[in-house]
Amino acid sequence: MPQTQVSVLDFAIRSEEEGAAFYSNAARMFAGGPEKGFLEGLAAEEAKHASTFRQLREKTAKKGSAELFTSAEVSDYMDAVVRGGLFESARGAVPDGQAPGTVEDVYAVAIRAERSSILLYGELARQARDKAVRKILEELEREEKNHLVRIVALRADHDTMFAIERFGCVC
Repeated sequence: MPQTQVSVLDFAIRSEEEGAAFYSNAARMFAGGPEKGFLEGLAAEEAKHASTFRQLREKTAKKGSAELFTSAEVSDYMDAVVRGGLFESARGAVPDGQAPGTVEDVYAVAIRAERSSILLYGELARQARDKAVRKILEELEREEKNHLVRIVALRADHDTMFAIERFGCVC
């Protein structure tokens, strides 16, 4: 398997592990309540995604797939994404790129990171040659979309101004 394909899967594993750590740390900001449980659940789901990518990496290595993706553009795209990292570049949502210090910061970083994951996994799925790989990536993209919807809803419940900006009202 060429190095580019390994780096795609390794990057996805690292990103999901960073997401799990981010959500675990964010959950510690809450003493209890639905937010804490929600963020702990997201951490568990991101850890599960990392495991899925590890299994995919092992499967493709055993299979000896010469090409996982249809285009060299995936390499260029991955290079651009890898430089920033999904959660690391999402920290730009927080002033001065600091670690999230408020609940609003956590939601802002999470929303950016989940959007980036959706774009990444969607593009990789479209470029995947192997149907089984494509199916896995499409499922992960759906799960990341679900994360985004749930995060946006929770932030809207917690942040009145965000709800008004996002939905035009407090729903």
